[in-house]
Amino acid sequence: MESHSPTLLKVENLSKKFLIKKTLLKKEYFKAVDRVSFCLDYNQVLGVVGESGSGKSTIGRLILKLISKDEGKIEFEGKDIYTLSRQEEKKFRKDTAVVFQDPRTSLNPRLKVRQILEEPLIIHGYPKEEREKIISSSIVEAGLDETFLERYPSELSGGQRQRVAIARSIVLSPKMIVADEPTSALDVSVQLQIINLIKKLKEEKGISFLFISHDLNVIGMLSDSIMVIYRGKIMEKGEAKSILKKPAHPYTKILLDSLPPEHPSQRKKIQNITEVYREEIEEGCVFYSRCPEATDQCRTEPPYKKIDNREVYCHFA
Repeated sequence: MESHSPTLLKVENLSKKFLIKKTLLKKEYFKAVDRVSFCLDYNQVLGVVGESGSGKSTIGRLILKLISKDEGKIEFEGKDIYTLSRQEEKKFRKDTAVVFQDPRTSLNPRLKVRQILEEPLIIHGYPKEEREKIISSSIVEAGLDETFLERYPSELSGGQRQRVAIARSIVLSPKMIVADEPTSALDVSVQLQIINLIKKLKEEKGISFLFISHDLNVIGMLSDSIMVIYRGKIMEKGEAKSILKKPAHPYTKILLDSLPPEHPSQRKKIQNITEVYREEIEEGCVFYSRCPEATDQCRTEPPYKKIDNREVYCHFA
């Protein structure tokens, strides 16, 4: 590793808003990411979990510079990704990769699998002989054999297409992969195969993953650390085992309580929580309108409290 620091990615006060309505006198914005800060270490899986529209995918796209930030700082191996030289930018693109949710739209239907895997290698100037070796090893590492190289994406199942997407993400030997809901469009049995594949890549190749999902079961099976997001803001973050065993934020408790038990005899000990719906407030806790534990104090902005090696955004944690 090139860096003596265990931190591969460092994000500080990252914010992003989108224009949703514009009139002659006024502009209205949707705040997708609100002052988010976290770190991702080498050879670590950080699970980002939250319901649809919480800002998870926006965070992933901001980190990869697929969209531009409004505020905040993103450092990759100690360097601000917005002040990179041309050569450093090329290295950053080589060291990072993404696996999108739906491989039907992220894989070019006009290209064979071989061409899909070869494209990033051509862009980064790999010689032909080396490209062939990397393509062959990558498809095998993704759990497919070399006969799949001559097929088109339309000839593959959903799980096979996602394996091709993962093979494409590893051809340049990246240090970090953003996996954006890579299992949500797959059958349960195939989901487990993809989870095990990601575990294998982390252990054997030392790749760090920012794994985005709405499914806490998947996050819990895979992640070293967890970050719980609601309306663009971190509700709770810390060690995965600690959060799953004893959640501190009401929103995390609701997410865990929504999971079905594996067996009726193994029902969770977490108390059932009934969500409430009250009026929205412009300031204060963003979870106020749905929190079953909210009081008038929650009309003011909560601090981030450090509890047992985790941070919690709540007055009462």
